[in-house]
Amino acid sequence: MSQANPQAMSHPMSHRNYMLLFIFLFAFMLAWSVGLARPVLDFLDPATEYGGYIINKGILAIVIAFALWRLKGFGAVGYGPRMGLSSSAASFLIGLPLMALGVASLMAPDRASLAPFELAGWVVAISLIAFTEETLFRGILWKALEKASLWRRAITVSIIFGLIHTIPAGFLGYGWGIAVVYGLSAASFGMVFAAMRERAGSIWTVVIAHVVFDIAAISAAGNVSGLLDPKLETYIKFLSAAVVFTAWGSAAIYLLIRRARKLEAADIGAAPAANAG
Repeated sequence: MSQANPQAMSHPMSHRNYMLLFIFLFAFMLAWSVGLARPVLDFLDPATEYGGYIINKGILAIVIAFALWRLKGFGAVGYGPRMGLSSSAASFLIGLPLMALGVASLMAPDRASLAPFELAGWVVAISLIAFTEETLFRGILWKALEKASLWRRAITVSIIFGLIHTIPAGFLGYGWGIAVVYGLSAASFGMVFAAMRERAGSIWTVVIAHVVFDIAAISAAGNVSGLLDPKLETYIKFLSAAVVFTAWGSAAIYLLIRRARKLEAADIGAAPAANAG
């Protein structure tokens, strides 16, 4: 008796099932962020803001990682080893202005000063934030929308990414005005991250860029409360970032589409020549 082919026996998840997984995890993340996490945080009573974020995002990271592990979906959502050097470099180039903005904020004269242990705590917290957000949005949702056009994927993922920043910030007392402009800036960063994700063919560069930007921004503000301080300067910064990075991300996506069309045309042109040979 011949042995069965393991590949033939495998049943990869459909795009519909990835969408259902996203909806479940998104709903859990939203409910957790606006209320479900509070009893856990009250019970554990972390002494610092970054400690609260480590607990909060750590539990989210465990839930998302466990779901993907059980479904054997890490490779499918972008954690596979398909990232070549040239693609990685091109992806980081797309995200360079975003990372540069974060680093530039560290040079502002009114920036906060974090002690080494505080910085280390925020590095852990932000790494968990980047993992949960990128895995959910540029990973699972990106996979669910794989058959859609790049424009549709990028815009849809970025809008929902903006919402997951807007809604919790509004419910947690920062004020809906600042929550909205914060969400708009997050959506614009999402357009840049979408272009990075597409160019790399992997999620790794996006996670790294997300970590670098957030660490720099939090280090400059001192904490999340400082980052979302509802003053005129904060509104101007968020709105300016929304305009600039929406334009940058959109331009990058347009160029990626042009590049894909040129490569496709070159492949079509090469096929007749190969057949003639």
